[in-house]
Amino acid sequence: MRSLIICGVLVALAGCAGMPSGDLLEVQRQANAAYNEGDYAGSTRGYRALVKELPQDAEVRYRLGNSLAKQGDVEGAMQAYREAVVRDSKHAKAWHNLIYLQLQGVGHTVAEMYLHINRDDPRVAPVAQKAEAVMQAFEVPLQPLDRQEP
Repeated sequence: MRSLIICGVLVALAGCAGMPSGDLLEVQRQANAAYNEGDYAGSTRGYRALVKELPQDAEVRYRLGNSLAKQGDVEGAMQAYREAVVRDSKHAKAWHNLIYLQLQGVGHTVAEMYLHINRDDPRVAPVAQKAEAVMQAFEVPLQPLDRQEP
């Protein structure tokens, strides 16, 4: 919704980068509908088009990040969230999602480490306990204790 308001102001002042405002509204409507229907590739195309037309709009970049995250493009999503917070440093949802994805990545790194450490070593036990806590916090599946990578 913020995007539409911003676009309206831009149209009133000088136009939205050459694209008629009705077209932008339709692109946003279609992108939102695609996202709500689970067509994340379609929503990504729409949000990318909006990003080109509304380069300073943080909300469009946030929505692009959500769409990319749903497709498993974590790096792309994090970049979109970063660009959103650069444009609006108070965009709490973009900050939240950026931090969550970064911490989730840490969780996966911890899980990988967990496979390789000797959890029977008393010196390693505190590290293993912390690793388990991180994996649980980010819903990273705990591997069976007897599983060891070659």
